[in-house]
Amino acid sequence: MTLAFQLPDIGEGVAEAEVVRWLVQEGEWIERDQPIVEVQTDKAVVELPAPESGQIQKLMWDQGATVPVGEVLYVIASTVAEPIQSTGQNSATKADKPSQPTVKKEKQKQRVLAAPSTRRLARELGVDLTQVSGTGPNGRVVDGDIRRFLASKQTNSEASVTQEPSVEPIGQNVCASKVVQTPLSPIRKVIAERLTFSLTHKPHATHFDELDCAGLVEWKKRRDVENQLQNLPKLTYMAILMKMIAQTLKIHPHFNAHFDEDSQLIHTHSSISIGMATDTPQGLLVPVVHQVEQKNMIQLAQEIKQLTDQARAGKLMPAQMKGSTFTISNAGALGGKWATPIIHPPEVAILALHPIEQKPVVVNGELTVGWRMNVSLSFDHRVMDGADAIRFTQTLGAYTSDPGKLIQEWK
Repeated sequence: MTLAFQLPDIGEGVAEAEVVRWLVQEGEWIERDQPIVEVQTDKAVVELPAPESGQIQKLMWDQGATVPVGEVLYVIASTVAEPIQSTGQNSATKADKPSQPTVKKEKQKQRVLAAPSTRRLARELGVDLTQVSGTGPNGRVVDGDIRRFLASKQTNSEASVTQEPSVEPIGQNVCASKVVQTPLSPIRKVIAERLTFSLTHKPHATHFDELDCAGLVEWKKRRDVENQLQNLPKLTYMAILMKMIAQTLKIHPHFNAHFDEDSQLIHTHSSISIGMATDTPQGLLVPVVHQVEQKNMIQLAQEIKQLTDQARAGKLMPAQMKGSTFTISNAGALGGKWATPIIHPPEVAILALHPIEQKPVVVNGELTVGWRMNVSLSFDHRVMDGADAIRFTQTLGAYTSDPGKLIQEWK
């Protein structure tokens, strides 16, 4: 019997997905639940497992193709005795005759080992990976191979063309550069849509502040020593600051809210779920840490690392990016002084954290060196005012200057 595996709705009304990488080849024997293909939706890269054991009879699409939900991805010669219901949205599989996609794939290209980010770079630069010699492990193509291939191709092209000497007329500017047209990736399309919606529907205002972090720096140093002696995981500034921000949100709950554009109602949440704007090769992703108020700093540090690693590896599931009530944009590792972060709808505020640095400061009329951190708080001006934003950063600043205050108020 044969089974035609159709692309399922991976979540939240996804209409299509891009085939990032086939993990098997035609003719290969596969087991039930074995990962068969990586597909990229507008939210994440997802591995799709096999519904049954059998032999891969046909791969219907090339890597890089965009497949509508419900279309056949691949066909298995199954070992089961009865016809198998298709795992997609549409009709069941017909015995011995798999349904055909509306757009047939081209002749299967030679499979090339390369990471999703490398494949994306190749698509952006218009490079056919089958023509590139890989220098990575097992012949894997890496980013440097693509750039060397392009440079070699350009050099050969220039050498094969002999140009007659010419004199450029005075005042005439001749541009010899090439223009590469690149379509937005599925993730970048969603980023563009959401940011455009946010900026056109929410009246943004941004409050800038500088927080005293001397107490935070000293407190973390002591915790690092104690945790090392007790063989506990090392705390991160992000974990500590997330806990401080959660406590600040408990004191200023109108920042921990959603605004319903249709009903014009503010939904204030009792539980705190913080999204972390994360820079990844696929674009900006926002994994979410839920119930922050119920977790200690070590738990937060471990969850933050796990989510960040998954985001950068393109392994986040859609459910891991849902349900945030407030968002942090941590620019500390990248640098920068100030920003005007864009609110993540339907939330009403977003806080950008900048590097913790030593700066010259005046304390009690004397010039000294102190630890400071810039923060940028964007908020929906329909829901709150500038005074609310000032009170928010002042509360947070009280914790960064004296973490003991956080421990005292921690419930």
